Amino acid sequence: MQKVPHSESELLRLLASGDQHAYQVIFERYWDPIYSTALLLTKSPALAEDVAQDVFTMIWEKRAGMAAVDKLEGFLFITARNMIYTKLRKLASGQAYRQHILHCFPEQEVVRADERAEFRELEQTILAAIQQLPPQQQKAFKLSRFEGMRHEEIAVTMGVSRITIKSYIVQAIATLRKALGNHPSGALVILWAFLFLR
Repeated sequence: MQKVPHSESELLRLLASGDQHAYQVIFERYWDPIYSTALLLTKSPALAEDVAQDVFTMIWEKRAGMAAVDKLEGFLFITARNMIYTKLRKLASGQAYRQHILHCFPEQEVVRADERAEFRELEQTILAAIQQLPPQQQKAFKLSRFEGMRHEEIAVTMGVSRITIKSYIVQAIATLRKALGNHPSGALVILWAFLFLR
């Protein structure tokens, strides 16, 4: 059995080298505090979940530079706070923009035929990327996104802890975002990612 490193510096050094066990330790240690803080600031369980998920997705995506972080806990909370402010600003402007669109255009005309074709192509790209995920990540992601199961239900189905399921899904999203980032559809990718990869 692998020894769990206790010091932050050791965890961050291992994380920077791509060690998934170190990532799992950080995830399990800090998920609940980050989620609780986000919930306190946003008053929204759904938004708090999104923020916590984004924080840990960012950690995995930028793991190579994490060894330079001095105080992990402070870094995580500052990152979460900044993400909350950004999300709240986007949410406010997004709602206003949607109202403007719905006022100016009939809803059935918002997405044109050529855009629908791009959506179908992008969907195939996403599905192909999902098939490349490690088996456990793939199963957890599909049960969450395609079957609508809650993390607790997936944990029971797969025989692992709820926090492990969260970790699988966060890492799956990081991989899929990277795959989408290379797609030529530009802004359409961002829109689809927002709708599909929440």
